[in-house]
Amino acid sequence: MLASAIAVVAAVGMCGCVSQPSPFDGKQATEDRLPDAVAQYAEGADLATSRYQGRVGAWDLYLMRGDEPYGVCIAYTDGTPEHAGSGCSGGTWVRVALSDGSEFEANLNGFLDTPRKGELQVSPWVRKVQRGEER
Repeated sequence: MLASAIAVVAAVGMCGCVSQPSPFDGKQATEDRLPDAVAQYAEGADLATSRYQGRVGAWDLYLMRGDEPYGVCIAYTDGTPEHAGSGCSGGTWVRVALSDGSEFEANLNGFLDTPRKGELQVSPWVRKVQRGEER
């Protein structure tokens, strides 16, 4: 019986199976907390899971887990309530279009391809994408 258990452990160890990193790994840092300017617009999002992803131009971007039935949410702000918002999706990715024409896409599985011309990788899970271009 012990030999069987050791064989299973050894087989799992040799397969090289490694789970993908998640934007929600680790503890939430101070910079990850959603600012009040955007928190009021993050309907459907679990604010306790917010993670800062980076800045593009004037926009600060955050990812959050969604409350049921949502799986993922992305929030954006330039620091003012007038230019803040969010979008949620029931799947593992979501896309938002902002008032200045910018579009951002989040994918909890990460992006397997390199950014296309005109796109910008913000984090392993967030990209600025071309407006209106389907993936």
